[in-house]
Amino acid sequence: MTNDISIRPLELEDFNAFLDIQRDALVHAPEVFGSDYEWFEALSRLSKEQRYEMYLDFPYRFLLGVVHANGTILGMVGFSNEHGQTKTRHKGRLWGLYVRPEYRGHGFARTLLSGIIEAARDVVGCELLQLSVSTMNQASYQLYLRFGFTVYGTELRAMKVGDAYVDEYLMVNYLR
Repeated sequence: MTNDISIRPLELEDFNAFLDIQRDALVHAPEVFGSDYEWFEALSRLSKEQRYEMYLDFPYRFLLGVVHANGTILGMVGFSNEHGQTKTRHKGRLWGLYVRPEYRGHGFARTLLSGIIEAARDVVGCELLQLSVSTMNQASYQLYLRFGFTVYGTELRAMKVGDAYVDEYLMVNYLR
């Protein structure tokens, strides 16, 4: 990792850079996100801002980013925890891991995943972390396995991208 790159929760002033990487992710990895490019682009700027601001509640709900000194977001991942819900606050949810294609192979996904696991376990106090990953996304699936996630189920036809269905592995990492 070089001095011109930081790993940190995204902030309000990162909104325009977030829009840029979100568009990139929806085009290059439509199977990773529940929303699609056309839907996202049809949202008003205000709606996008409101959706983004929902994820600025560190440590319970945030976007962790690999951010270049020039403000470009090279990769990101989301985390959420229902800390106000007594029956489910022991669980965290990881979602939307994405690194721009030109920055893959530099360990950014591993660093983002480590950061989320550390925050979930040590800051929020989560006992387990859940995620879902496309059964076709072998790179992410193998990464999650290396970090201790295990499959507890498969959701068939979890999404439909064009005319193709995307099945997802449901995975969990018991942190405590």
